Amino acid sequence: MHKKTQLSVFITTLMFLAFAIQFNFSGCAGTQSKKEALSPERQKAIQDSLYKIQKRKLDLLFSLGWEPYKQHNYEKAKKYFKRLVEQDTLRIHGKIVYQTLGTCYLQLNQPDSAEWAYKVGIKRNPKSPYPYKALGYIYRSQQRTDEAIEMYNKLIELEPDSASYYRHLGELYVKAGEQDKAIEAYQKAVELNPNNKQSQEVLSTLLSQTGDMDRIIVQQKSLVDSYPEEAKYRLDLAQSYHKTGDFLKAIEQLKIVITKEPKNIFALELLGDSYQQTEKFTSAAAIYKSILQINPKDKKNLCNLALSYTSLGKYTTAMRAIKKALAIDPHYGLAYITRGTVYETAAEKCVASRKGGKITFDDKLVYKLAYDEYAKAKRDLEWKTEAEKHMKYLEIMIPTNEDYFMHKIQKKPRGICYKWIM
Repeated sequence: MHKKTQLSVFITTLMFLAFAIQFNFSGCAGTQSKKEALSPERQKAIQDSLYKIQKRKLDLLFSLGWEPYKQHNYEKAKKYFKRLVEQDTLRIHGKIVYQTLGTCYLQLNQPDSAEWAYKVGIKRNPKSPYPYKALGYIYRSQQRTDEAIEMYNKLIELEPDSASYYRHLGELYVKAGEQDKAIEAYQKAVELNPNNKQSQEVLSTLLSQTGDMDRIIVQQKSLVDSYPEEAKYRLDLAQSYHKTGDFLKAIEQLKIVITKEPKNIFALELLGDSYQQTEKFTSAAAIYKSILQINPKDKKNLCNLALSYTSLGKYTTAMRAIKKALAIDPHYGLAYITRGTVYETAAEKCVASRKGGKITFDDKLVYKLAYDEYAKAKRDLEWKTEAEKHMKYLEIMIPTNEDYFMHKIQKKPRGICYKWIM
């Protein structure tokens, strides 16, 4: 009922009572003097007086509810707030009472009633963020993702500088499978609060799923800039640089990581490979040696060390490292591939050293040694595919039956280039 209508009815009732009292006092209606009409000023004064009486009554109810509410006695507070909303027909407390009543329902595990109260609160006060936030919480807890997204978008309209709203919105978009919108929300959250480590990490993870290395690196650099002491973030950035072939930048970050975590095997391996890729073979070998000092039985890094020695032309030393790896695991396919690589690399360098690059029977015999090592590697299923690739490449370089017929006596390479094999 409208405020003015209610007051008019109330005033009319008072006027009727006044008339009845006057009639009784005079003894009969016929002798009663004609009653004068109330002036507009008098009517307004009566309305104001009635409003103040009603407001004091409602204020008292709110106060009676507010005290237990502050003490977290939500059951008691709820009773007063319910009476208040029932009697507050003039909506004197309409802007806040539904929020407090909704919170009472929520704390008493009555989410349906809380939802009703918050929705009414929004109708009464659509610019208050609180009921949207509360409904967003309810919808998130009930897995009502689309409705929760609607609430947080409304919150962002009301308070666009809140990083937490964007963070929650990003979480919801992830659940809804809308990755691009989730990334956009987290980027805004990070922009508003770059010191929130969780938002930075989630954004980095989301970007990594896109495969867009430029955007991934930008975000990872942001993490490193914000948390320079966190070795993990530098390692992630170094890994991305390594993946994109920017090995010098990877080395720069990995050196810092190793300073902080000298026994981080993954970082050491990545650094060793980065040195290898930039043809800093001596540095690569030193890194692999440091790994083997931590774990002398690391067969993979014995092979990596052998590859570094191979690149330096130290074939005999490389073969010793491979022998150690096979002593640890005689069936290790990578060790045989590495040994084949030593032979293949040596043959390629010998061929390249001759004018015209002619392949001799000696070279073919060394390529055959490599081919045979790759064949052994095939027995390890983990390395079978890799071994077959190497074998296919060498098929046209190994001796043919005609080659063997023409060199019946020679069983091993004889040239000075292969002295280390003899």
